Amino acid sequence: SAFPHKNLQNLVLAHKILLAKHPDLKLFMAGKKEYYYDQLDTYIEQNTNTAMTKTLGFVTDAELKWLYEHTSVYVFPSFSEGFGLPALEAMVHGVPVASSNATCLPEVCGDAANYFDPQYPADMARAIEEILSSQKLRKDLIKKGHEQVKKFSWHRMAQQTLEVYKNTLDAK
Repeated sequence: SAFPHKNLQNLVLAHKILLAKHPDLKLFMAGKKEYYYDQLDTYIEQNTNTAMTKTLGFVTDAELKWLYEHTSVYVFPSFSEGFGLPALEAMVHGVPVASSNATCLPEVCGDAANYFDPQYPADMARAIEEILSSQKLRKDLIKKGHEQVKKFSWHRMAQQTLEVYKNTLDAK
């Protein structure tokens, strides 16, 4: 989604900064087209090069997999998140992650992301640029990402949730 807390406008501004050094760098944002994506499209038209910045609308799982496999950096610019599954999805696909340092994202991403302050597009651009310009950092983040995702499991989450329910019911 393109809800305001996703901070996609600052991502667009960070991309605009990066175009000075990387004139062929494209920014693609996927998500169901709705009110906030329409607002984002208007923002893009008014603030940046629309040939280099696109909202794609809804993508299928196969299309999402292709996007992950053909991206240089996955950027997670959110001001707040409940968990942060897309960053882990990117890590599974071997994509280095540049992430906001807000809310739960440092806990979810651990040391497998290059962090930035989501309030500042220039800081976001810095974190992305570091990944784009350093093969060593890219390889390191990819390797750490593969290790980070091993810390999470749907099965373990279900077991832990069941334990919470059991403990809550036993306490009554």
